Amino acid sequence: MESGYQRANEFSNRILDALRDDLGTSLGKPPLVITCGSYARREACPLSDMDYYVVRENGETPDGESEKIREAIQRHVKKAPADGGAFAADITLSELLSNFGGSNDSNETITRRMLYLLEGDHLTNKDEFLKYRREIIEKYVGETPRDHQLAFYLLNDLIRYWRTLTVDYANKTYEASRPKPWAIRNIKLVFSRKLIFASGLFSVALTADRTQNKKIDILESLFSMPPIERIEYVCGKSASQRLFQIYDFFLEEMEKPEIRKSLESLERNNRETDETFRTLKNEGHYFSRELYGLFEKTFHSSHPIRMAAVF
Repeated sequence: MESGYQRANEFSNRILDALRDDLGTSLGKPPLVITCGSYARREACPLSDMDYYVVRENGETPDGESEKIREAIQRHVKKAPADGGAFAADITLSELLSNFGGSNDSNETITRRMLYLLEGDHLTNKDEFLKYRREIIEKYVGETPRDHQLAFYLLNDLIRYWRTLTVDYANKTYEASRPKPWAIRNIKLVFSRKLIFASGLFSVALTADRTQNKKIDILESLFSMPPIERIEYVCGKSASQRLFQIYDFFLEEMEKPEIRKSLESLERNNRETDETFRTLKNEGHYFSRELYGLFEKTFHSSHPIRMAAVF
């Protein structure tokens, strides 16, 4: 019997292949277009939108090109991409490859950079996409002074990004002038957002006691995998089986229009009694426990990632 992830993987690849062909035909010489989110993770369904952004070397946008990209995406993805924020935007190459930290590193820039690494994929210009991903990895790893150390610069930015996500969730669903639906974002935070963080954390753990070039190669290889497959690779398929089963349940529920509709309309004062939300939330607690259990089993208490993740 086909799993939810298998269905999502096949669907995501079919749409990505068709969209790449479309963009290659309609744009002539296209800029680098990057997708993140469920399609890039190979977890999409017909109800998913597509997060994307365009990277331009000189910042110049030919007339009508942004509209052509958006129109091509809408021909293949039924749900329109969200406006504003980190996605459906044009950025310069220097924005992507500079300001790692500091006052110029906004929520949007760290989001684009971290998702480029943790779940990003190309819609155009594969060679450029791979080149710039390696440059980002090299910049992070280049700040690691000794072979025995973890890629601390990347680890710290990864943790910063995860904590930014959790704080932004509260802002977007509580404090914003037009709060966004809270329940579906809560469930995604517990499952898919947590998964990409964990897959990055586990990947950085493998950089201990490696030369600089080996660190780069390990991260480049792991970041070429979808997050759930990255976890399976690092921890072993057998050890990850229960985690996969819980995550597959999440993906199967997200396929159902009635589940999404229920979550998007749920009022906060019904959060303790709504069966759909409570079921997913409880499975999310199991998911977190499984992730932590895998972390402990895979990395011995003396492993440097155990202390580095806390202090």
